[in-house]
Amino acid sequence: MDEDKVLEQLAVAVSTQWDNEAAVRRVNDPYPLPVAWEAAGDDLAEDWSLLTSLACAWPGGPPGDPALWPTDGAGLAGRNAEIGQVLSERVPTRRLVILGEPGAGKSVLLIRLLQDIIARRAAGDPVPVLFSLASWDPHQPLKTWMAGQLRRTHPGLATVAPLPVTLTDTTDRGPSDLALYLLNAGLILPLLDGFDELPPARHATALDMLNRALPTRQPLVLTSRTDPYRTALTRPITTVRLNGAAAIQLLPLKAEDAADYLCRDAGGRHTPAAHRWNTVIAHLGTASAVGQALATPLGLFLARTIYNPRPDTPSVPPPVPHPDELCDTAVYIDRGAINTHLFRAFIPAAYTPYQPNPPRWTAEQAHRTFVFLAQFQQNQRTGSPDIAWWELRQAIPRHTLRPLVGLVSGLVVGLVVGLTLGLTLGPVVGLVAGLVAGIMNGLMDGLMVGLTYVDGMPGVRLRRMRSELRVDGLAMLVGWLMAGLMVFGGLGLAAGLVVGIEFGFTAGLTAGLSAGLAFAIGFGLAAGLATHAPDLTANSGPVRLLALDRRTFLAVGLLETLTFGLAAGLVAELVGGLAVGLAVGLGVGLGLGLLEGLNDTAWGVFVIACAYFVVRRKIPRHLMEFLHDAHEHRGVLRQAGAVYQFRHIDLQRHLAQ
Repeated sequence: MDEDKVLEQLAVAVSTQWDNEAAVRRVNDPYPLPVAWEAAGDDLAEDWSLLTSLACAWPGGPPGDPALWPTDGAGLAGRNAEIGQVLSERVPTRRLVILGEPGAGKSVLLIRLLQDIIARRAAGDPVPVLFSLASWDPHQPLKTWMAGQLRRTHPGLATVAPLPVTLTDTTDRGPSDLALYLLNAGLILPLLDGFDELPPARHATALDMLNRALPTRQPLVLTSRTDPYRTALTRPITTVRLNGAAAIQLLPLKAEDAADYLCRDAGGRHTPAAHRWNTVIAHLGTASAVGQALATPLGLFLARTIYNPRPDTPSVPPPVPHPDELCDTAVYIDRGAINTHLFRAFIPAAYTPYQPNPPRWTAEQAHRTFVFLAQFQQNQRTGSPDIAWWELRQAIPRHTLRPLVGLVSGLVVGLVVGLTLGLTLGPVVGLVAGLVAGIMNGLMDGLMVGLTYVDGMPGVRLRRMRSELRVDGLAMLVGWLMAGLMVFGGLGLAAGLVVGIEFGFTAGLTAGLSAGLAFAIGFGLAAGLATHAPDLTANSGPVRLLALDRRTFLAVGLLETLTFGLAAGLVAELVGGLAVGLAVGLGVGLGLGLLEGLNDTAWGVFVIACAYFVVRRKIPRHLMEFLHDAHEHRGVLRQAGAVYQFRHIDLQRHLAQ
């Protein structure tokens, strides 16, 4: 695959991903909200003369046409779709910081910018990729983290780079894959969202790491709330700035723009539904609480969801709240009170049954689940907005998680062994054997789970399984060929040698296959899973990533069950007969298969964690379906690659309280 084809496929994937996300967020319904900006203050950006001289001094000349550069930073002011032109033509270094107040529309403007860059890009140009900085630890090398995000969302980029020049990242082990190659070659244009969502103590470190990882000639865009960014630049000791970056500041919505938007969303200026907004519209553009709260895109989105319900035809029309209540200054004394009310009323409005896509969950069930998730994010995930399904295990204390895993795996193995021996040797033998097998396996899996699993991107096993299988499969084939020769010879000593060879290979090598049909089926399945490289045009959202990890769990479990189960079963059969051999083989195979699957993937423990929290009434059954619906139809969640996030970080913080 050549470089241009890789970039073209990635551009298609990124464009599809964010076009879909813009539709889900109703960015264009009924039309995009107008967003305007001006140049940020001198204390927030590099001196303009420095930017122009820096760009002109680059080897090969500046990246754009100097004739299009404004004479000073004031020329960066613009509106709506001009954001793409601002970055590509007016910023000499093509490095831009977008600042704004909470809910001002920074993330949506970043999506517009991404769409504009892709629409303008020519063959071979870098592909813009949006990264949510909240999950980055600034002590982790930036490109290593970015490569992990790329692999997670675009699994095809985990393929070993087959390109003529393979660049390596000295901070990442192993051969370069496509993700690292594109980053090191400067073929990814990073759009870094949510600088302010990093812990404040890490802001200065983050700016320093950005400067170290992304040289001044690397175009980039960074978004942040204004105050946290200003604070990061005004430390009492050495100030760290984002090298070579211009900055713009988003402006509050104009009163007439907000009024037009509310009325149009209600059906048009002259409709009865639009007239309900007359009192609120009179306050727009003023210093009143409602005027300030509805001066941001977030405030308007919440208000339209609550007071402009989508059309439906119920037999008994439900009562609809009236927007006039927002003007009651005795109840809502300031902007914070209005925001709290909007956040509180948002989820019931999103989960009303009177809408074109009625929810399967009540507003009460949804609220309870969102509160649990928000508190988990705030307390166990240090306030991160990324709702990653594979992190849910962290909500269970380790002293509870391990017995829970042990109980589940012990029950599975104990039942299988007990039923097998019970049907052949009697219920008493089956009961005793099942109890012993269940307790032993439960203790082993409970103690071992979590010792080798590292929280992070699921499905890592798929990428490394190919090389393991080449060695392990050959080893197990040789071992079982020797086993066949020796066992059929009827030699007791040979049988002992078989066991030694088999367990020598299986204990030293984590995956492998047995003889005959088991080898062919298991090796073929696992090799197919390991070598399959997903199309680069495909995106891996949370639901698809869960499916991939489940497939890995099943493949790993099958490999271990066949390998260890057949080995142990053969030995037990030579000693105790067919029934004992079958029971021991199933018990050992399932036990070790479960252990390997639980430690190498996230899916198994996620299922156990979901069951635990369903019993405790913290989450609904089928959590992933609930999250998908909350994103796709309710607008409570947004999707950022392979994770979900609350619609706005302030909504998460409100629910966490």
